[in-house]
Amino acid sequence: MIAGIASALSAIQIGGKILSGGAHNIANGQTEGFKRTRVLPVESLSGGITVTLDKDVRSGPQFFSKVDPSRLREGSNVDLGEEIISNLQAVNQIETNIASVRIQDKVLGSLLDITG
Repeated sequence: MIAGIASALSAIQIGGKILSGGAHNIANGQTEGFKRTRVLPVESLSGGITVTLDKDVRSGPQFFSKVDPSRLREGSNVDLGEEIISNLQAVNQIETNIASVRIQDKVLGSLLDITG
């Protein structure tokens, strides 16, 4: 029972990190030359999950400078649609695991009432 709560709390933390990374990307999505940060959950050797941050090196869209039309510039490689979907999935993950913790807490409380 306690292991299930610990697992759900870990998933809530990972969801929070995914939301944080998405917020960072959305906030900087209009910055010229910005490269998005990918938040990747990775299974660790000990059996848990850790989060790694990875810079997406793909180039952004190219455009000509308004000040100097002969100069080519690069925009951000952030896809706002992709970021919003990722954030919604993270919110769902967090909400699901919060519900799991609540249910496990109720069950544990009932078991303690029975044995007490």
